[in-house]
Amino acid sequence: MKKNMKRILIAVCIIVCAFTVIAFAAEEGEEVVNYGALCLIPPLVTIVLAFVTKQTIISMFIGIWLGATIINGWNPIDGLIGSFTGYIIPSVADSWNAGMLVIMALIGGFMYMLSACGGAEAFGRWAQKVANSQKKGQLLAWFAPFVFIFNQGCLLVGVIMRPVTDKMKISRVKLAYITDAMGAPLVSMSPISDNGVYLVGLLAAEIAALGLTGVGAYDLYFGMFQFNLYGVFSVITVLLVILFGLDVGPMYAAEKRARETGMTYGENDNLIAEPPEGEVPDEYNLTLKNFLIPMGTLIVTIFACVFYTGRIWENGISGVFGNANIQMSIAMCFLTGSIAAGIVGIKTKLLNLHQAIDRWTKGAASMMQVIMILVCAWSISTLTKSMNIGVYLTGVVQDSITPSLIPAIMFIIGVVVSFATGSSWGVWALGMPIAVPMAHAMGLSIPLAIGAVVSGGLFGDHCSPISDTTIQSSTSACCDHLQHVKTQLPYAITVGASSLIGFLAAGFIAPAVALPVTLACIVVALVVMKKVTKSHEAV
Repeated sequence: MKKNMKRILIAVCIIVCAFTVIAFAAEEGEEVVNYGALCLIPPLVTIVLAFVTKQTIISMFIGIWLGATIINGWNPIDGLIGSFTGYIIPSVADSWNAGMLVIMALIGGFMYMLSACGGAEAFGRWAQKVANSQKKGQLLAWFAPFVFIFNQGCLLVGVIMRPVTDKMKISRVKLAYITDAMGAPLVSMSPISDNGVYLVGLLAAEIAALGLTGVGAYDLYFGMFQFNLYGVFSVITVLLVILFGLDVGPMYAAEKRARETGMTYGENDNLIAEPPEGEVPDEYNLTLKNFLIPMGTLIVTIFACVFYTGRIWENGISGVFGNANIQMSIAMCFLTGSIAAGIVGIKTKLLNLHQAIDRWTKGAASMMQVIMILVCAWSISTLTKSMNIGVYLTGVVQDSITPSLIPAIMFIIGVVVSFATGSSWGVWALGMPIAVPMAHAMGLSIPLAIGAVVSGGLFGDHCSPISDTTIQSSTSACCDHLQHVKTQLPYAITVGASSLIGFLAAGFIAPAVALPVTLACIVVALVVMKKVTKSHEAV
C-alpha cells in the first residue's frame, strides 16, 4: 500500500511540474482545439495507473485531472479546478447519472434487506438442492440474466447469486465475469430493454437521413443480431467456459483457490462492496417465501411502472418500452423490494422495525465507494468525448478504408473508443452515422456494418475498468474491481480477437461466414489457453 502511494505521489509531482512548464511556455499561444492523439492520454493513464497502483478512484481522478489540464492550456491549477467544475460536478448533476446513483444506494439497501429477512439464505438453500455442483451453480448464474432480459442483470443477478456461489466455493470474480459478460451483450439484443430501444432510435434516424424505403428500424435491428459477433459470442463463451471448465490464466488461480481453500476472494483483495451479514437462527422456520415475496414484489413493481410510465393503454406492448421511464421503474422496484423484505422480516419476527431501517441504511451507505467510482468513470467518459476521441480515431483510418475492411475497421474503432470511455452508447451514437451511410454507398450489407459498430461498443462496455456495467458486476459480486477486470480480460480479448477475424472474413469472403469463423476461432483459442494454463500449473 505504501509503495503504491509512493508511486502515485511521484507520478503526480512529475506531471504537475511538466504541465506547469508547458503552461507557461504556451501562455501566449493560441488555445488548442484539435487535441489529436492527446485525447488518448486520460484513459490510457487511468488504466495503466489503476493496474500498477491498484487504486481505482485515485487513478481515475488523475486521469480526469490530466485531461482537464490539457483542455485548460496545460495549466495544472486550472485543470484541477476544471476537473470539478467541468466534469465531476456536472456528472453528478446530470439527471440520468443522478438517477443511477440513487439506484445504486437502493440496491445496497435491497441487498442488505434481502439478507436480513432471510431471503438470500432461503434462495441459497433451495439453489444448493437444485444446483448441487459448482457447474450447476454457474449454469444457474448464466441462465438468470435471461429472466431479467428487460434490463442488464449485472446487479440483480450478482446480488441473488453471490450467497449461493460463496457456499458452492465459486470465486467471486467468476460470478462477476458471468454477470458482466451476459449483461450488456444480452440486452443489446433485447427489444424490450433500454439498449434495444436506444439502438432502434439511432437506426430510425439513419433510415430517415438516407431516405431508405422498404426497410424499417426494427428490420435492421433484428437483422443485426447475426452480425453482433461480440454480443452473441460473449454469451456463448461464458457457457463454454462453464460446461468444459475452461478456466484460464488468473481465473484459473482464483477458481483453484476457491475450490481448495473455500476462499472465494484473495486475502489481499480490496472488495468494492462488503456483503451483508445475516445469520438466521436455527429455530427460525425459514421458507422460500422469504425470498419469493421480496423478489416477486420487485418484478411486479418494475413491470407495473414500465407499463404505467410507458402508457401501455396508448402505445401497446410494442411501444411501451420505448416510452417508459426505465430508470425510475428500476429505482421503484428496488425500493418496494426492500419494503417487502422488511415486512417479511418483521412479520416473521426475524427483525423489528428499528433493525430493518438500520440494515437498509447500512446497505445504502455501503455503496459509497461504488458511487465515487461511477462518478469518476462518467467524468472520464465526458472528458474524452469533449476531446473528440472518436472523431480522432475515425479520422486516422477513414481515408485508407477499402470496402472489404469497413466492418473490421468500424469494430476496431468501437473497441478502442469503448474501452477508453467505458461507454457503448457513445460508440453507437458516433458509429451509426458513419457506418450506415458508408455501407449504403458502397453496396455493403447494412446489418453487417451495424453489427460491427454494436460489437465494438459492447467490448469496452463489458471489460473496461471504467465501464459502469463492469463496476456494477464487481459490486454485486462483492469482489475486487481490478481483479474482476484482470480475470475476465483473457476471455474478452479472445472473443474480441475472434470477432475481428469474423468481420474480416465477412468483408473479404461473405457475410454468412462471420458466425462459423468466429466460433471456430473462439473454440481453438480457449482450448489452447486451457492447455497452456495446465502446463504452467504442472511446472
